[in-house]
Amino acid sequence: MTAARITLAIGGEAVLVERAVRSVTLAVRRVTPDAQRTVISAGDDSAAHQLREAAAPNLFGDAGIVVVEGVDGADESVAKAIREVLVDLPDDIHLVFTHPGGMKGKALLDDIRKAGADVVDCPTMKKGKATLDFLTKEFARHGRKATSDGVAALYEAVGHDLGLLVSAVSQLSSDVESELIDADAVHGTFLGVAEVSSFTIADAFWDRRYAEALRALRQAMLVSDAPRVGVTTVSSLANGLRTLVRVGGMPPGASDADVAKDAGVPPWKVGQLRRQWSRWSGDQRRVASSIVALADADAAMKGGVRVGSSLDADQKLLALEILVAGSARD
Repeated sequence: MTAARITLAIGGEAVLVERAVRSVTLAVRRVTPDAQRTVISAGDDSAAHQLREAAAPNLFGDAGIVVVEGVDGADESVAKAIREVLVDLPDDIHLVFTHPGGMKGKALLDDIRKAGADVVDCPTMKKGKATLDFLTKEFARHGRKATSDGVAALYEAVGHDLGLLVSAVSQLSSDVESELIDADAVHGTFLGVAEVSSFTIADAFWDRRYAEALRALRQAMLVSDAPRVGVTTVSSLANGLRTLVRVGGMPPGASDADVAKDAGVPPWKVGQLRRQWSRWSGDQRRVASSIVALADADAAMKGGVRVGSSLDADQKLLALEILVAGSARD
């Protein structure tokens, strides 16, 4: 792949911006392995001088990659220097500009585009379906295929951190030998490795996968701030309960889109919620018992009902374990 002479990466998703910069760097170094890369912040006082110096022709014709970060922060002197370089760009220099998006510095962006820049969109990734679609494409970039359950399991295990997700896809693509990467492969790779979110614990609980909920809870307590984990876990469990009740109250023939809108969840999660509700709807006594247990656990996590009844981290973990184990016995 031949590197573009001028590249403009626009958007606030740091992972995608870094990928755009890295792509140009690798393409240039395939042809000229010793090409030097210079990174300049457009907001620095000396940015104009740095740019003119980095983009100047040299006696030996050495290739260079000049990355100008945050051109939205360029003042008049820096904008002038950028325009000068665009007009008279040496053959051995490749320029990469980054901009977080928005209207600030629009005139300069327009000039960069008019100079023939290869524009790379790096929009902030929305949660839910947009991220799931991105992950599916990310597996394809590695020449691999993942099932929808596998992609969802990865998202739930790692959370909405695109950097970690991209790394996880790379690891799975390298480590998993089976043709399809499914949920079992994801769980096998990341169990005990990825930091567990409170939502992962809640999903396992409302799926009535109590052993997994307990394991995830203990892991979260080990790798995270224990007091915070207790509060956020109970909050996620309560939020999961409210969502289940909303889903259960929808008419039997309601579409996924209608359920998603009423419950305030992305459409891709409706199927999972309906499965969860089917596991609880036939036993209203168990639902009521869980509501009471959640209320007790919430009080325990926040200091106790009575004065002087505040719990330490180990006692809070025990209270949460009792909540999960008690629901399994009911």
